[in-house]
Amino acid sequence: MKKVLIVCLLLGAVALLFAQQQRRPTGTAPGRVATGGGSDTAVHAQYQLLSVFPQETAPGEFHQVDPGQLQQLADQGWQLVSVSPYVYLNEEHPNGTPSAQVVTQAYQAYFFQRSKLIQ
Repeated sequence: MKKVLIVCLLLGAVALLFAQQQRRPTGTAPGRVATGGGSDTAVHAQYQLLSVFPQETAPGEFHQVDPGQLQQLADQGWQLVSVSPYVYLNEEHPNGTPSAQVVTQAYQAYFFQRSKLIQ
């Protein structure tokens, strides 16, 4: 009998602790800001996205992205999110005959984001 009473008191204490904890508004993901007006809707940041790829200067010839251009984007508030390989496979055949030379070139592609300015 005493064991049952202790278990019931312990379960009641745990239930009280859970009831007293502040709960996150429903619909709000971690890292998101909820509105302060008592509304349960979440505010999600909107982003502008920008991709920068290597430039093709001649058929089958590319140049890496200029580091000065990347710095200029950073100065404008763009945040670098990802850098991934941009692979170009040159399968052109001169004079219509298959060539044994297939040139594969790898360059870097850059992806940026910044918060959308709401006016």
